Amino acid sequence: MKLRRLSRSVRVRLTLWYILLLALVLVVFSGALYLTLRTALYHNLDDALRNSAALLVNALEVDAQGRLMAEPAQPLAWSNSRAGEQFWRVLDPAGGVVAQAGVPDLGGVPVDPATVAAALTGQDRVETIRLGGELIRIYTTPVDHAGRVVGVVQLGFSLDEVWNTLSVFLTILSVALPAALALASLGGVFLAGRALRPVDHITRAAQSIGAGDLSRRLNLDLPDDELGRLARTFDGMIARLDAAFRRQRRFTADAAHELRTPLTIIKGDLSLALARPRDTQYYRQALVEVDEEVDRMNRLVERLLTLARADVEGPPLHRQPVNLSYLLAEIVKQTRPLAEAKGLELAAQIVPDLVAHVDADAITEVLLNLLDNAIKYTPAGWVRLNARMEEEHICIAVSDSGPGISAEHLPHLFDPFYRMDRARSRELEGVGLGLTIAHELVRAHGGDLTVHSVLGEGSSFSVYLPDKTRSENPSRQHCAR
Repeated sequence: MKLRRLSRSVRVRLTLWYILLLALVLVVFSGALYLTLRTALYHNLDDALRNSAALLVNALEVDAQGRLMAEPAQPLAWSNSRAGEQFWRVLDPAGGVVAQAGVPDLGGVPVDPATVAAALTGQDRVETIRLGGELIRIYTTPVDHAGRVVGVVQLGFSLDEVWNTLSVFLTILSVALPAALALASLGGVFLAGRALRPVDHITRAAQSIGAGDLSRRLNLDLPDDELGRLARTFDGMIARLDAAFRRQRRFTADAAHELRTPLTIIKGDLSLALARPRDTQYYRQALVEVDEEVDRMNRLVERLLTLARADVEGPPLHRQPVNLSYLLAEIVKQTRPLAEAKGLELAAQIVPDLVAHVDADAITEVLLNLLDNAIKYTPAGWVRLNARMEEEHICIAVSDSGPGISAEHLPHLFDPFYRMDRARSRELEGVGLGLTIAHELVRAHGGDLTVHSVLGEGSSFSVYLPDKTRSENPSRQHCAR
């Protein structure tokens, strides 16, 4: 169980991979180093053989008949070769030995007729033979006199020193490689633990954070690397979750509060009607009031469902090219009686031939909501609708001469159930969801809904819709005039 738990540890797996890769690199590097050393030793030995052969050839003499003399004209530095380490000999064209030194000490190096024949044709040859369990490196070269080959010179070195050197090098590698891997393993464990320490902090913090307490943050002081960005991303995610949970709790509490009011009224009317016998008119009035409250609850539930769908997948839209100039004129015509009933002036200034790729029903709902609010909350004066084309968007502004909105309320106008004056809103049959839904519908179109208001100077709500032929990112400058 403990081994299985260790095998699932990133730190252990990272260290093992590090050791495996390091071992592979060290083995390849050591192999390359061994081959390089071996090649260098052989190359140096072959150079020594060629240089010595050149000296031997220069020391040889040829008699009048063109035959090699039995003794060189001058003694060689290694004529008395160390027994069993090196040799030289001179052969005539028939392969007979003219002179030699050290051959018997090596156990009698045989003459290879093929090698002699190749040398007689003018070829040099380097070869390695095994003699009595010992490797000997032999260099064979022709002796040229007056333009013809008069003999062959052979020199040989025992490879014992070369292989002893290579054996010592292998012994050093066999000790150094495990030691290096052991030290690298300790370093890998330390580095992996140090590198993954922030991950442990993130894990412990994530385990301690629950849905009931999302206020905690990691706040790790890390550089701007992968782990630093991970920690900051985690903090950002928790902050977004915290805000979402707060909105959800506020939304649930407000929804429960709004539903409780009509239910209380319904319960009160029914209780009074059932308390004692009543006349028909009383029962009828009670049912009318119950029906009104049920309608109010239906509207509230429908709006709640709209917002719930918007949070999950966005409001459903059926976009098509729409002549906004005609649509806005119809909306103004539809709401004009409401304005006239309050003695308000409703004016419209709409640029002709405004066309946008939108959902006509959704835009109608947004503008009806804005105009209805402007008429409701404007006791006297005027309400205006302006629509025109800006550089990168279509702007529709609904302005009024009402009391305006104080600065502290402006950031929260599009929050669900937010109402500046709950008592007044209840009188005007508001539940605080109209602006929220309008905001979501406009954003679903890729646009934006903003508000500009000064207390005592009226308000202006601006709808920005992207022009499909120009930009999908509308400017947010206020467009009402």
